[in-house]
Order: sequence, then C-alpha cells, then structure tokens
Amino acid sequence: MSKTNVSRCSIPTKEANDSLFVKVKNKNETHSRQFNINVYDKDSPTKELLPVYVDDKLTHSDTLEPGAEKVYKVDVSSVERKVVFEIIQKSGGSGIKVSRNSKDPSSVELTIK
Repeated sequence: MSKTNVSRCSIPTKEANDSLFVKVKNKNETHSRQFNINVYDKDSPTKELLPVYVDDKLTHSDTLEPGAEKVYKVDVSSVERKVVFEIIQKSGGSGIKVSRNSKDPSSVELTIK
C-alpha cells in the first residue's frame, strides 16, 4: 500500500489581486513527482476548491519531471484573507518548502522535497 503525503501552507492574498501565482519546483533530480493540488479559502467552512490553472487549463493534478518547475495560477477573487495550498503526493516526497517573493506578494514558490 502506498503512502499519501499531504503538505499544506497558508498564503495571504491581497485585495487588489484576483490571481495568486505559485511556482512549484521538483527538487528531486531522479524521480518525477505526481501530485494533486487543492486550494481553498482558509476561512471557508466548506473548503470549496478554488480554480487552479496551468497554461490557462484548469487542473487539480499534475506531474513534474525531475528538476522541473511550473507556475500555477489560482483564482482568489472570492478570498478575503488567506488560502490554504495543499500538495498531495501519492508516494515519495517529504513535504514542501515555501519561499515568498517580498517584491511581489502575489507570487509564492514551493519546492517539493
């Protein structure tokens, strides 16, 4: 039976921005990472998933090749304060590392370990 690893972080949103950009990097140089992405309003009692796009296509699952990175766009127009960004890996991986760009608060970088 394979282990599921859920990693999550809270990301503040800015009122002026309808979109949040999250760059996800696969730090592993030998293995691909398959994962699901769930993003929801931290204050929401229902945790309804927000739309996540990669290359203008709606997606909630993806695969990153070794050493690859992609930018995901999240529609945060309905969020007032923070979103929770979850990466669910079916096997492998030991979590995520979060880096924020102080010059662009609508941009966050996550590294899959």
